[in-house]
Amino acid sequence: MPAPRGRGGKFKPSRGGGKHFSRDLQPLDKDGNALGLWREPADEVPSSGEEESSSEESSEESDAEGAGPSTSTAANSAELTREERRNQAKAKKQAALARRNKTAAQSRKQLVKEDEDAPQPKKVVKDVSQLSRREREALQAQQARERYLKLHAEGKTDEARSDLARLKIIREQREAERARKEAEKEERDEQAKERNSAILAREEKLRAAAMGKTVKGGKKK
Repeated sequence: MPAPRGRGGKFKPSRGGGKHFSRDLQPLDKDGNALGLWREPADEVPSSGEEESSSEESSEESDAEGAGPSTSTAANSAELTREERRNQAKAKKQAALARRNKTAAQSRKQLVKEDEDAPQPKKVVKDVSQLSRREREALQAQQARERYLKLHAEGKTDEARSDLARLKIIREQREAERARKEAEKEERDEQAKERNSAILAREEKLRAAAMGKTVKGGKKK
């Protein structure tokens, strides 16, 4: 038989202890926010529900204002004919092309200006005594070629004289050929004229003979 449970243990009621009084006498609103002791009811902070409702009203007004122009724009677009929409698209395309061409022209102009403003490299003429043997030979060859080209342009070189003589012969041959063709043409024209004269004389003779026979036949009657 179990022993009777005594009064000790964790179920023993506690006795005494200090009394618990409210030490915070500051009033609170319905959301638990602290209020001043002398705060007027009109100064109450709006609750979160009121803030949400007012923000929803503001957003609805903004949506209504934003929807107004778009609705009118859609109505205006619906009123446009297919031809007007095509013209508007064509005008936009031409405007974009004009802007692109203008930008490209400005870029080319800027590049040209930069090239013109860029300093030109100066030719550095070195002293001949400071040149190497290979550099001196190259310089002398270049100078000799420049002198030859100058004399050739003036017709003072053997090659230039030979070229001039050959050109003279070619011109004479062309002139002789032209004169020969002209003489042949005149001869052909003269022969054609003589043939035409002979044909006309023969025809005239035949007509005269025919007329004579006609006259003789009339006299016999």
